[in-house]
Amino acid sequence: MPFSVWLTSHRRIEDVQAGAPDRLTLEDLRACLELLARSRPTRAALRPDGSTWVFRAGETLALAPLLWAGLRPNNGPQAGTIQLSVSAASPFFMANVFELLSLAALVNEELGLHAFEGVQGREVTVESHRELLDVQGAYSRELARAWQQNREQLHTHLRMPLEFPAGQQDEAPNMLMLRLEHPKPPPLAQLLAEPPEGQDVEIRGPQAVWFDRATQEPVTWFLLNNPQEVLIWPQWREAPFAQTAHSIFEVAVRLRARAGGQLIWNGDPVTPERTAWLQRYPELLGVELLQLVLNGWEPVTVRV
Repeated sequence: MPFSVWLTSHRRIEDVQAGAPDRLTLEDLRACLELLARSRPTRAALRPDGSTWVFRAGETLALAPLLWAGLRPNNGPQAGTIQLSVSAASPFFMANVFELLSLAALVNEELGLHAFEGVQGREVTVESHRELLDVQGAYSRELARAWQQNREQLHTHLRMPLEFPAGQQDEAPNMLMLRLEHPKPPPLAQLLAEPPEGQDVEIRGPQAVWFDRATQEPVTWFLLNNPQEVLIWPQWREAPFAQTAHSIFEVAVRLRARAGGQLIWNGDPVTPERTAWLQRYPELLGVELLQLVLNGWEPVTVRV
């Protein structure tokens, strides 16, 4: 689940949790984001659902996602509680949390809004945020532990991290998992015998991995899912999503060239038309691909 901070006119987190009518509006949200922009350069993008994505300015867009911002109406369609969230699946989660908590303290001090963090329900003020941001404190250590556990489980659960929360989720089914369908695929030892330069292979029964020889870290995973199907998916690291997407499709095409068969993406055969997003959006985010496929929403990132 995403890490969230709630901005509200209520003095108690219990009222926020109960959905008690609040009086904040989109003007209040804009004031909060303007306050953030004065403290650090940002770039904001409005999404079709009315939410706002905030990026750090001056950085590569794919590495710059900071936070999701939106108004949760609970007092008619135009008033409610403001939610600010960061993805707990992002490799930059801890840095984003620290910025979010600092913003919450600033909003409390300068705009007079109450701010509550969503883990323990603690109010975030200039005084309390010093303890929350203490890297040696219990709060930060527990967040870091939960984040590391979540990142490790992405592989075992075949999930994909999202740079911004989508709804109340910050991970999704692995949209970069490809399938090589073959009436009789060669043994994994033969199929995977020539990994890319700088990588080695390890095979354990029906599962295998190409790993970086220098760091010993996994790069690409393989699974003989049934006698006629090999699954291929990436290990999530700090590389931008678009870079990982290009890499995994190159791996899959390489294996098809060696063994034959048919590549399947998102339930249907891989064709240039279905994977045109690889070329059209060189900085595409994982959350953008998810929303493009499911909702038809145009990405924020530049089209080529």
